[in-house]
Amino acid sequence: MNLGPYDFGYTWPWTHGHLVVAIPFALGALAAWRLRWAWWLRALFATVTLWAVVAFVVVQAAGGYYQPVDLPTGRFMQSNTGQVLDVGCGSGRAAVGVLKARPGVTLVALDNFSADYIAGNGPDLLRRNLRAGGVEARLTRIVSADMRQIPLDDGTFDGVISTYAIDHVNREGSAQTVKEVARVLRPGGEFLLLIMRADWRLRLAYPLPHLHVGGRGDQWWRTTLEAQGFDIVEQGTRPATTYFYARKR
Repeated sequence: MNLGPYDFGYTWPWTHGHLVVAIPFALGALAAWRLRWAWWLRALFATVTLWAVVAFVVVQAAGGYYQPVDLPTGRFMQSNTGQVLDVGCGSGRAAVGVLKARPGVTLVALDNFSADYIAGNGPDLLRRNLRAGGVEARLTRIVSADMRQIPLDDGTFDGVISTYAIDHVNREGSAQTVKEVARVLRPGGEFLLLIMRADWRLRLAYPLPHLHVGGRGDQWWRTTLEAQGFDIVEQGTRPATTYFYARKR
C-alpha cells in the first residue's frame, strides 16, 4: 500500500507486520471468549491483539514509510546553493526531501543498495521516486558503493545528509563512515545525521530488539563526530529519531 505518488519499497513486515499479528490473535480472542477458555488465555489473546493494533498505528504515524523525509532543522543548507551527498540514500526518502526543501541545490546519491527490507532496492527505484517528486533533474549522479569507503574526492561537497543508514553498521563501521563524510566535505561544510532513537514508540512497536540503535547513545555519536572534526551546532529529537546538525571545522 502506497499513499501518494511515491513507492519507497518498504516491505510488509515493516509497514503492516503488526496487522499480521493482530488478525490471528483477534480471532483467537473471539474464540476464547465464545468457548469460555481459561481466563489467562483470554487475557493473553486480548493483550497481544491490543498491542499489535496500537503498535501498527504508532508505526504508521512515526515510520514515515510513504513520504519523503522532512528536514528536522531549517539550518541545513539554508543558503540553498551547493551540492549535497546523500549517504545511504536507499529508495530516496531523504534525497527527495532535501531537493524539494532546497530547490537551489544538486545532489549525489550513494548506496550499495543491499537493504533487503526495500523491495526492488536499486538506482531505478531511486530515480522513480525522484521523478515522482519532480526533482530528478537535480540528481547529479548515483554512486553504487559502500558508505565506509566513499569513492569520491576530498572536499567535494557543501553538505552531506544521512538518514537511518550509518547506524545500520557496527561501531567501527559507523566511525569509519563519519570519517569518510568529513573527508568529502569542504571546510565549513554541513552534515545532517538522523539515527533511530529508542523512545517509547520504538520500544512499543519492537519490544525485543531496538533496531538500528545498537547500544550507542547520544554521547557516543557526539564524541565520534567531534573526533572527526565536526562542531555540533544543533541536536534534537523527533519520533523515534535523534538528529545532529554539524559543521566541519
